[in-house]
Amino acid sequence: MRQRTEKELLTEAARGDAGAFGEIVRRYRHLVYAAALQIAGEPAAAQDVAQDTFISAFASLKDLRSMESFPPWLRKIARNKALVWRKEQNRLAPLEDAGVLRAPAEASEMETEDEREEVDAFRAEVRKVVYSLSDALRFPLLLCYLDGVPTAEAARFLGITEGALRKRLHDGKKKLQERIVRMAEKSFQVYRLPPDFAKRCVCGCRRSETTKKKKDERR
Repeated sequence: MRQRTEKELLTEAARGDAGAFGEIVRRYRHLVYAAALQIAGEPAAAQDVAQDTFISAFASLKDLRSMESFPPWLRKIARNKALVWRKEQNRLAPLEDAGVLRAPAEASEMETEDEREEVDAFRAEVRKVVYSLSDALRFPLLLCYLDGVPTAEAARFLGITEGALRKRLHDGKKKLQERIVRMAEKSFQVYRLPPDFAKRCVCGCRRSETTKKKKDERR
């Protein structure tokens, strides 16, 4: 059985064929998710934005003038949805800053929580590094390293040549590696002994010895 082309699927979807649009969703789900994640920054939020994007696209598909312009049109919807989500989160941020009271935990639970917080902190640092890249470099990385989106599809979604996309991927990975290394070097500074560590030890020993002598004299 001959597979329907993208144009045929979009034409049928524009007539209300949800099944045809389901195939479009399967083809573009990772690309739309990456577009949402670039702005939202949170996987769960990006999934919600991606879902809203496809629902909105299906409802508006009949108004699309050219089926060839579907990829950038879909990307624009995802971007707008993600921006709306981020604006709403910024509005709610002051309420979230109030924090939540935590119930006392057992020692084992505290250790597990500490480990979880350490992992979360590391992921947050990596996320900062990724988002410190320019949009031109970050977006191709997100597109192509989330479930292995082919470079040809990512390039079409971005509206650039595949060669240009590969160049951005190369530059992005190089900068990402450099910044990850710098982040690691900075993190290891925490584990270094302070320069005056030996002096502190000697001073502590002297104070201990002086205290011991004074106690002996009082006896």
